[in-house]
Amino acid sequence: MAGGTVERLRSLVVSNSGLKPLLKAIGNARCQAWDLIHGADTCGDVPLATLDFQSHNKAAGLEYQSHHPKIIRAGLAALEIRPENFTFIDFGCGKGRVLLVASEFPFRRIVGLEFAPSLAETARRNLKSYRGRGQKCTAIEVITVDATEYELTPEPQVLYFYSPFARSVLDQIMQNIEDSLQRSPRELLVLFSGVLKMRDHAFGSCAQYELLQRGRYFDIYRHRSS
Repeated sequence: MAGGTVERLRSLVVSNSGLKPLLKAIGNARCQAWDLIHGADTCGDVPLATLDFQSHNKAAGLEYQSHHPKIIRAGLAALEIRPENFTFIDFGCGKGRVLLVASEFPFRRIVGLEFAPSLAETARRNLKSYRGRGQKCTAIEVITVDATEYELTPEPQVLYFYSPFARSVLDQIMQNIEDSLQRSPRELLVLFSGVLKMRDHAFGSCAQYELLQRGRYFDIYRHRSS
């Protein structure tokens, strides 16, 4: 479906809430088509409460939702960096769609962090079955870990967040990032996608981060060097 048609539908939804199911159905169909073409399983909304695993941060994690490839790709292209100098890390990678799209860029390596074992395993299967054209990075791994317990390696990084956590968890992660940068100063950028309120309450509220770009769907921040 042409982008202009989708935008017109969105504008209609604003004035007619009864059209929301129609727009969601269209989005689901596009998602399933992308999966079919690329040999992946990344669609669907998955509430964490429906998954059988234990974590003290389970209640603070938000449900898995697949992100539109076009939005992911646009955010990565807007970074204006040499990807081969950076490691890309997706905090809360779910089924791994962001990892697959990110592999179109020549990052040094790509890492997905996911604390729900079943989602992490699905992401690993997707990495094996993915039929993407123009894949420029194959050094990809998915780590089953609570993001608050992950220790960043001392290398230049792009950190990706698709509004995956409640504020309490995000605060812990941001403190871990700051501690890592204090120990090993380096270039670090953040690509944060989600609603404006959540963006403003996350990295947008921290003086250590310079807002480089605010788009409709994402913000780009650079950590200010001391």
